[in-house]
Amino acid sequence: MVKYLISMLAVLLFFSNCFGDTFTHRQTGKSFNGYATQLKRHNKTQVRIANKRSPQYLDLGDYEIHYNRLGRKNKVITFSIKEPVDLICEAEAFENAIILAASQGPLFILIEIDTSGGRIDLAKRICSAIIQVDNCRIVAFVNGGKFGGAYSTGAAIAIACYELYMADNTTIGGATLVSYTPSDLTNARRRRVRTSLRPYGRAIVEKPIVPSRPDDDASTLTAYIAALAERNNRPAVIAKAMVDEDIEALEVTEEGETLFVESQNKKAAQTLVRTWSESGSLLTLTAAEAVQCNIADKIVSSTRELLISRDAAKAGLVRNNECEKAKRGFEKAKRDFNEVSPAITHLKNRSEGLRRELNLLEGIIRNRGPWYGGYWYDRDVIERQRLRNELLFTLDRLILNYQRAIRLANEYLDLSADIGSLVESINSAIAEYEEVRRRLPM
Repeated sequence: MVKYLISMLAVLLFFSNCFGDTFTHRQTGKSFNGYATQLKRHNKTQVRIANKRSPQYLDLGDYEIHYNRLGRKNKVITFSIKEPVDLICEAEAFENAIILAASQGPLFILIEIDTSGGRIDLAKRICSAIIQVDNCRIVAFVNGGKFGGAYSTGAAIAIACYELYMADNTTIGGATLVSYTPSDLTNARRRRVRTSLRPYGRAIVEKPIVPSRPDDDASTLTAYIAALAERNNRPAVIAKAMVDEDIEALEVTEEGETLFVESQNKKAAQTLVRTWSESGSLLTLTAAEAVQCNIADKIVSSTRELLISRDAAKAGLVRNNECEKAKRGFEKAKRDFNEVSPAITHLKNRSEGLRRELNLLEGIIRNRGPWYGGYWYDRDVIERQRLRNELLFTLDRLILNYQRAIRLANEYLDLSADIGSLVESINSAIAEYEEVRRRLPM
């Protein structure tokens, strides 16, 4: 499994070298400016050429490609990961949106991160989407906020990006000591809002990483984040120490070269410089420490400073809101599902009651026979017809609500609804409806 992950990332690293704006044909020497998109046709890639309206499909292997931003659009597309990564719909929206964004030819894509982490499988999907973009560089900015940094799986997402910038007051890694003063708690209750978490020093309380599938445990994340780090020339052992408390990461020198190694791999010829993490705790780095050990590239105070640092001060910022739209859609679906669930329960109970009444009355009519009195017979027949019609109407409404619930459950897997049970129930309701409808008049 680990070898597969590393091999996959190595292949993606090879293709990531296709960033570029100047394309020079290897045989003819002719060149042009433009940018490749994520659209493929057989073994050819769609390329937008400067000053030409129609794109061309080219075999990129025929060209030397140099990333110099000539021919790209003077804009930066931004994404935000500002909450725990725990919704499938947001991960899917990110996967689709980042491909479309990269194909628009921006100078680069900026992902602003402030998260406590989240589901391992979803973080992997986001990381995979990032590293599979082979036509546009993706930059992370851990800019702080409610969580004050990028933790656990959030750190993996930041490390997956081509460059990583951090604000001075942020941290990255496993978990941090969080402190509240009594006045903080009192003020929070008075304002009825959540108090911001502020990190204090090294990690002493570990944030649990909850797997969503049997193969998504901390060990697979350790191998995965190490491969991500190596892909972007970051020390793998430091990245591993952020998600695996058994890793003891050391900084050593050997023949004047600085290296990061696990304690059991330290050689006698290597001189210990610093112990970055000890066994039994997850590693959390301040912005300065992250730069010092080559996890982060630079400390910046704002998005504006980041743009200046990347020679994009005059670029327009274009915010991509697809993930936020997906979350809003889920919240609406959740409200709708919470409304339809009690309606299903009510209609199901009502249909069961009507069925019992109808069966009882039909039994009385059959037992007495049509000769037991014209008035009473007519009254029972009319009541039987009323119960039958009301039962059909109730079952019809029940089926419609089941259909609505199934549609919501299929569209939003985050609802965690038992779709199999819903399908079984709707089939039962349909069968009952058909059976009642076919009953002959008495």
